[in-house]
Amino acid sequence: MPPGDAVVDIELVRPERKAGSDTTSSDMQNDPATIREVTDFTYLPSRWSQYQAITDPDTGVQYGSLDKPEATRWLAVVRRMVKSELYRSSLLLFLPVAVFLTLPILITATACMDVSIGDVHLVGLFVWIEVVWLILWGVWGLAYIIPYVVQFLAGFVTANSRRYGELLQAIQLPMTLFLWAILSRAITPILCSFDRERPGDCDDDWVLVLRKILIATVASTGLFFVEKILVHLLTINYREKQYSLKRQEIDQTTRCLVAMYETSVQRYPVHGPEFAGEDDKIHSLRPDGHAEGEFTSSSTAAMASKRRSRIAYNLKKRMAGKQVVKVDSAQTIVLHALEKTAASEALAIRLYRSFAAAGSEHGVSEADMTNVFGPERAEEAQDIFHALDKDENGDVSLEEMIALVTQTGRNKDSMRRSMHDIGQAIKSLDNLLLLVVLFAAGLVYGVAAFFSDVAASRITTLWGSIAAASFAISGTVQEFLGSCIFVFVKHPYDLGDLVVINNTYMTVEHISLMYSIFRQVDSGSVVHIPNQINNNAWIKNFSRSKEMLERYDFAVSAKTKFPAIEHLRAELQAFVLAPENKRNFRPEIDIELMSVGNLKELQLRVEIRYKSNFANEALRKIRRSRFMCALLAALRKHDISSPGGGGPPPVGSWENPGYSVAITDLEAIETRVKYEASEEAKRQKKLGGERPSPGPHEVKENEK
Repeated sequence: MPPGDAVVDIELVRPERKAGSDTTSSDMQNDPATIREVTDFTYLPSRWSQYQAITDPDTGVQYGSLDKPEATRWLAVVRRMVKSELYRSSLLLFLPVAVFLTLPILITATACMDVSIGDVHLVGLFVWIEVVWLILWGVWGLAYIIPYVVQFLAGFVTANSRRYGELLQAIQLPMTLFLWAILSRAITPILCSFDRERPGDCDDDWVLVLRKILIATVASTGLFFVEKILVHLLTINYREKQYSLKRQEIDQTTRCLVAMYETSVQRYPVHGPEFAGEDDKIHSLRPDGHAEGEFTSSSTAAMASKRRSRIAYNLKKRMAGKQVVKVDSAQTIVLHALEKTAASEALAIRLYRSFAAAGSEHGVSEADMTNVFGPERAEEAQDIFHALDKDENGDVSLEEMIALVTQTGRNKDSMRRSMHDIGQAIKSLDNLLLLVVLFAAGLVYGVAAFFSDVAASRITTLWGSIAAASFAISGTVQEFLGSCIFVFVKHPYDLGDLVVINNTYMTVEHISLMYSIFRQVDSGSVVHIPNQINNNAWIKNFSRSKEMLERYDFAVSAKTKFPAIEHLRAELQAFVLAPENKRNFRPEIDIELMSVGNLKELQLRVEIRYKSNFANEALRKIRRSRFMCALLAALRKHDISSPGGGGPPPVGSWENPGYSVAITDLEAIETRVKYEASEEAKRQKKLGGERPSPGPHEVKENEK
């Protein structure tokens, strides 16, 4: 060691982070206790890139700065350029062909100087070919750089600048061909500069034919360029409009689950005694007892291969500017758990029991959420609770948590499969449009009078044949256009949606460009329906609906009084407000008298509102059955009977058993007279008058 030098131990301290936060606390950065003696350096190795610099509050000096030297930055840029696709393609394809094309130029310019094609020297043709090749790769390099430039400039105008860069990257090949065709036609004067008789002005037939070919190429590549732009605009706009709301809802729920899982792990470590069984399901233990990420002697090679693939995938995402999530992070674990129903249920149980108060029977409340997150994250706790409390009951039960987590997993899976099916439909549309472009390019090359006047003279006959063929395929074209409008414009359903078409309950299984596949709820059979037929049908989509309601119409006896109907309303109101039912039903309930029919019955309508839609068929049946039982019990409780009833049960029924006794004729006559007098008195009372009861002499007269 040279004299005068000293060894200094450098201790790198990672500042503590708040739970759920991605930024280091400023108080921790400026805490003098965290300042350690360091040497004068300005660059830390990349392995310490996650640590932040520490500032001395007294002197204002910053230690451990992560700012790299300027030479290092340029070196990183050069390395990225060397590893880029543009550099590799130029080195492997462009330079060898360019060098090879210079050989004919040298030969024709020296040994074969007098060789010509018509009036144009042969060297002029090879020079033009060399320039065309240079233009091709120059335009390709320009098309490779343009997306990044446009994305950078668009960032000053809009926050959604990435979509423009992605669009230009997707149409890189069509844009390259179109610009190359234009510039190739523009440099044809190079051929004329090698004319032996009139340099700069050549009228050879082959030069004219070449110019016509280049003009046709410009038109064809232009059609190809426009077709690709339309297809990719359709893809981007369609995904933004159709899946933006669903993606935002899923992302919001996922962020809430990730934050809750991070806090839960801090309180109860993974594979601890509190949640050992749930953690095994969340981390998907294998049959051999080794969890994911553990290495065994038999799987070392496979895991090493998987590790290399993961490193390459992460490198690719970093170069694309996307976020790379660690394998053992909370976000990765939650996303992995959402892929399986058992893991989703285990995750919901762990989160619920981590936040529920001890001995609580009402679920997780907002106060419980705030207590677990801490006062410094009270606002975040409130946002998470309101995002989870879909029915706005003030608490989240275990059943609600399980249903929320599992439904989020199903929504992610259905959206992924739906985007895949729509991608396949767009790919089919792209292939059909490419066929149209190819046909149009054939017309441009063969019919547009680029090569011969004979073809131009017969253009009328050809267009007549095309018109006749269009009438023959008009039905197919109409079905194709109708299907495109139905899938990409209307799009009334997605994969996994519960829909009603022609009074038939079905679940969407597959969406194609020309047809859709459904599965009937009642029988489980698979149904194929052309999109052209669904284009003219009434479609009810339960999965896209919000809170839904049901109406029940039934008839009751005409003798039913209005107070009885009000008592029925109060009884049903108490049912929906009960603790076991308030999570499923809205407090609003309505009973309406629709009509009096033929004066023998009253038509009633009961309207019940749910706190969700009917997408979950099993849950809908349970709720409906529970309400129907409560409705029947309330009707019997308040003596509301069916039409024609209202009196005592018929004699001989189990409610009013009948029996007979023997009496004398005089007792029978007296009983009949009393009954008739009672009925007459009731009738007179309704008419406003009363008839006195019959005296003894009237009874004797009646007996005679």
